[in-house]
Amino acid sequence: MTVLTSSTDLGNVSPEDPVSRERTRLAYAVHDGLTQVVTASVLELEWLARHVERDPAEATEALERAAAELRKALEEIRDMLATLSPETPSGADRLDDVVRGVLERWQLPATWSVDGDLQQVPGRVLEAASAVIRESVANAAKHSGSRDVSVRVSAAEDALHVLIEDHGRGFRLVGSDLTDGHLGLEMMRRRVAEQSGSLEIESSPGNGTRVVARLPVHDQGVTP
Repeated sequence: MTVLTSSTDLGNVSPEDPVSRERTRLAYAVHDGLTQVVTASVLELEWLARHVERDPAEATEALERAAAELRKALEEIRDMLATLSPETPSGADRLDDVVRGVLERWQLPATWSVDGDLQQVPGRVLEAASAVIRESVANAAKHSGSRDVSVRVSAAEDALHVLIEDHGRGFRLVGSDLTDGHLGLEMMRRRVAEQSGSLEIESSPGNGTRVVARLPVHDQGVTP
């Protein structure tokens, strides 16, 4: 089993001016939401092209799912255009919605749980946890070859813990940089590092993949 760990050191992540921070936030939003919705829809449409003649009924269902996901993408675009700081649910309800949504998007019958008191967890920490969940579940759906995926979120007094695990094909981690050449993993690492958290990815061929994030809940300021 190969383990790569990303520490709380941001490395080349330097303080940014307000405009740069907003551009980064929008990039996160596009990647976490729109990119994954469109990717899932493209996969559905590719499946449809291969099966439309062999099984028209199932192909029709795939087309309807793709259309539904693209409608969600359109709603997200409208939300982003309407306001740069949309109000969102807080605490456990917020993460429940994130987990439910990403599992439905990728049609995974995964097991999941959200435990502990999340009401006092800062909004920025919840956003980072949401990014880890979205990216990790999307990667499991696209690459693991398994539908056996579990998502666990637990809030302790000092930190929010996030675990995403699958029992699929796994992969060989090479080198010391777990994000090298992978935009999604790099953005996930940045989201965790910005909250002074830690990110660990464990995987090896045939042994699935395990993603663990620890996000401190203290000293995060007062931003909800």
